Amino acid sequence: MAGSRGEYRKSAQRREQIVEAAFAVFAKAGYTASSVSQIAREVGMTQAGVLHHFAGGKTALLEAVLERRDERAEQVLEGRRGTGFLAGLVEISREQAGLRGAVQLYTILSAEATDPDHPAHERFRDRVERIASAVANAYAEARADGALREGVEPRAAALSTLAMTEGLELLWLNGQDVDMAEAIRAHINTFLAEPLQPALPGARQTADQPTPTAR
Repeated sequence: MAGSRGEYRKSAQRREQIVEAAFAVFAKAGYTASSVSQIAREVGMTQAGVLHHFAGGKTALLEAVLERRDERAEQVLEGRRGTGFLAGLVEISREQAGLRGAVQLYTILSAEATDPDHPAHERFRDRVERIASAVANAYAEARADGALREGVEPRAAALSTLAMTEGLELLWLNGQDVDMAEAIRAHINTFLAEPLQPALPGARQTADQPTPTAR
């Protein structure tokens, strides 16, 4: 029994190493130009060894890498609503500034996935719609709480916020000196009756705390 647990742990660690290697390869060359053999070399394995852990090959590795990127964002936003959810978007943007590889990877893959034949095309399209709907719902909750400016339409505000976020990330990747988190906060504030305050250094808004506003 102990041996079985040890093998499971070893296998999980190996899968983790493979996902990290896939992340590095995809971030450098994109999905289309990458291969399982490249990923195998990164982690010191044979291609067959990688396929033992990811029988779906490169597509399965892509799925694992994309899931990894979304996990942290979901943790930040879990349990939040209204302006608290919107404040979480600012937190995520702030964290992205220390994760250049992840931002670069997502930018490359999202551009590639606009091709209907790309294996992640449906996933990216569904992901964008899911995020847009979640942000629109947060703006709708803010309106119900009296926190949205008069005349602001939640869906339009959500799409504008997403466009601003991805545009800022692209500028940042191309060497522009932008504070993504503060720019996103300022953009969100154009839709709110009371602005979100800048977060204190090291502070993190929790799901059950009210979002601070400027008075």
